[in-house]
Amino acid sequence: MVFTGKNPVQGLRNSTLMQASKNIYEYNCSRSSIAGVCRDENGRWMFGFSSRVQSGSSFEAELMAVLEALKVAYWVKGLRRVILESDSKSVVDRISNQRIHQPKNQLEEIILECKGYVMSPAWSCSIQHTYREGNFAADALTKELVSESFEVLHVWNHPPESLSLILLADMIGMDVPRHGTLNQEQTRHLEMLERGLLARNHLELALIASFIK
Repeated sequence: MVFTGKNPVQGLRNSTLMQASKNIYEYNCSRSSIAGVCRDENGRWMFGFSSRVQSGSSFEAELMAVLEALKVAYWVKGLRRVILESDSKSVVDRISNQRIHQPKNQLEEIILECKGYVMSPAWSCSIQHTYREGNFAADALTKELVSESFEVLHVWNHPPESLSLILLADMIGMDVPRHGTLNQEQTRHLEMLERGLLARNHLELALIASFIK
């Protein structure tokens, strides 16, 4: 899904959108960082997660990111209506279409576990492909993880400060280059918008405080 000015989950009332990503930063050591971002139907941040995992390939890391996203959504946050996106079409296709009765290896075990979550009648869950441009908030979170020391699952109830402009661009549907980096003009526009939003929030809080008094 490419953001072109529309809200990323427009028309999907009471749904939450989760996006999973991975970043292999020590491939020779099979070390990968995985992360996900969850937003509500209006595109607002709900939470994120990140972790470091052992993976034998990029495909396996993508699968592990999707599985972790499903687990956090269901067990940690108790969500019951979720749309999950991954920028790996092969992962989405394997989870959606591959029939596995008896897994023959670890990859098939992960795929089967993902299918179990997606197909569970206990909640409403779907998985779909998105292009990298539409997944750049989750991708940025994996890059953020590289400089952090979280070896186990970490749930971000508040977004890292370094992601503020990226999340704002994500929310308003700003077109972002495929490499996922904001250019100078976009950065200036977002900084102005962010300052305006902060000023408005401060004004609203001041008005509420004066009314309470």
